[in-house]
Amino acid sequence: MADETLVFSGISDIATRIASGDLSPVEVVDVVLARIEQLNPQLNAYIAVIDSARHEAQAAQEALATKKKLGPLHGVPLSIKDIILTRGTLTTAGSKIFGTGSAANRDALLVGRLRRAGAIVVGKTNLHECAFGVTNENSHFGAVRNPWDLRRIPGGSSGGSAAAVAAGLCYGSIGSDTRGSIRIPSACCAITGLKPTLDLVPMKGVIPLSWTLDHVGPMTRSVEDAARLLEVLAQRSTNYLKALRLPIHSLRLGVCEYYFRDLDPEVELAVQGAVQVFRDAGLQVQQISVNHLAEALTASDIIARAEAVTYHDRFLREQRESYGSAVRERLETGYSVTGMEYVQAERVRIEMIEEFKKVFKKVDCLIGAALPALPPPVGQNFIRINGREEHIVPGFVRFNAPQNVAGIPALGLPCGFSQSGLPIGFQLIAGRHQEHILFQLGAHFQRVTDWHLRHPAATPLKTW
Repeated sequence: MADETLVFSGISDIATRIASGDLSPVEVVDVVLARIEQLNPQLNAYIAVIDSARHEAQAAQEALATKKKLGPLHGVPLSIKDIILTRGTLTTAGSKIFGTGSAANRDALLVGRLRRAGAIVVGKTNLHECAFGVTNENSHFGAVRNPWDLRRIPGGSSGGSAAAVAAGLCYGSIGSDTRGSIRIPSACCAITGLKPTLDLVPMKGVIPLSWTLDHVGPMTRSVEDAARLLEVLAQRSTNYLKALRLPIHSLRLGVCEYYFRDLDPEVELAVQGAVQVFRDAGLQVQQISVNHLAEALTASDIIARAEAVTYHDRFLREQRESYGSAVRERLETGYSVTGMEYVQAERVRIEMIEEFKKVFKKVDCLIGAALPALPPPVGQNFIRINGREEHIVPGFVRFNAPQNVAGIPALGLPCGFSQSGLPIGFQLIAGRHQEHILFQLGAHFQRVTDWHLRHPAATPLKTW
């Protein structure tokens, strides 16, 4: 029980206890690695566990004795999606196109920032191959399982990160998001996930899927932890942590019909409950229209396929069989995208950017569902809503992709569970570089609800 209390503590609490000498980095890393050894065979959240983590923990312990100023993440174990380069560890992108993996002499820029803040990287998390999918069923490294129900998908493409965070196999993770790949698995696994403003967190050292749409951001168990990680990742003058304590009553919240369209009844009930939490706090909640959202969804598909096949063209030509068949076939559809279609999609992207600028002059934030339905079983490529079947793509990306097209931040949070015990999430959406508003609202929500405090370890894993 003591170990479970420790692994589900917040990043701030762990960092504070380590800095005070109340907790040893060696102890924390040992507990996390033991939990990975125990649970990862069932979850398959990690592709690789980093052997040097214990040595880094020992070095972090020794640094405590020097009385030097410690970083804000000193001794905190984190994981990294295996599409982000890390020195001393192979990066696979969830594929075999790099053979056993791509070696790097230096960390991705964001990983370097985490290490300088004192974080210890314990492993590389599993993902949908090349980050090009939402189920996290990987023909090379196996499917990641949802820690709330092993029969269900965890969402993707950052599903390994979400499962690891939810099950206490790390204190936080860094995922990537091209059309929802942080927010989709966050909703499926009942964690908090942020897609920041485009380029707020540097992409240098991240294997691309779509240069125009790719984002990277934190995946954690709370808004406070996400804010703490973003302060390190962004490395700019921010008010993220201060925003957590600010009152919200003066903020204007917008509700757009698009983000509530065609929802599973249990999802709709939970998301409407989240809206009510903000009404109860005295926020102005107003109906608002947002143009071009459906066109943005289509544009995101065209841009993603065209840019993905551009990056992967050399691998497809030289070693086509190194891909899993489903991802290979999806990549190759990019060859059929015409120049005219790509230009039209780019025009929609520009229109979407301008449209959101207009929206956020009327309201400070939008609220809506993250997903229209509950996570389906592994191996099922559709979702079911009111007896109607919809393919999982675009079903799982339709509420998420427009924000990537516009490059604006969105924060996913848990807001309930279905009668069968499956997580339900919602998202808050703000204007460019308005992450502090998301944290302000998200922190309030998590102060007055306890969805983020629930974790699947309350039930033995083998019975899920």
